[in-house]
Amino acid sequence: MTEKEIIGGLSVLVGMFSFVVYIWGIYKGTTKPHLFSWLIWGIVMSIAFVVQIVEKAGPGAWNLGISAMIVFFIVGASFFYGEKHITKSDWMAFITALLAIPVWKMTGNPLWAVVIAAMINVTAYYPTFRKSWMKPWDEPVLAYFIGAMPFILSLFALERVTPATVIYPVVAATLSIMMVLMLLWRRKVLV
Repeated sequence: MTEKEIIGGLSVLVGMFSFVVYIWGIYKGTTKPHLFSWLIWGIVMSIAFVVQIVEKAGPGAWNLGISAMIVFFIVGASFFYGEKHITKSDWMAFITALLAIPVWKMTGNPLWAVVIAAMINVTAYYPTFRKSWMKPWDEPVLAYFIGAMPFILSLFALERVTPATVIYPVVAATLSIMMVLMLLWRRKVLV
């Protein structure tokens, strides 16, 4: 095993642990995933994974591939245990994110694909961020904190470092950390 394979495997293990924390919260009824965010995340993670494979990211792509599969499991759980209050702005974010996918398809360029996927990822955070602003205890801080780690680790596992292989993990880690900070701040303010 190479060093990059070890780091890639570690990124998958840490990512799976963050999902275990999140899914455990769903099971206990303390976590309410927003269907729109999770569905969009599953789609864009799949796109980013394909881009990383095409760009020969090697073990640096493993986390995205495994994570995309688990995210679709959470999408299924969202139908039954997720946030039920869907606003017009949630619908706008969802539709905007979905409309960006054909734009990506038209580019045919891996760099543009990952840039658009990263922008869609930002948009996908809106429904969960909005919901969590009002109900910061409905999202597990620990899962988002741990969830940033595999994206950071995957950067060190990349066989080929290019803007197309780096952008998505950097954006995903940044958004997870921003979510942690917002949740902690809102919990403190609302107590």
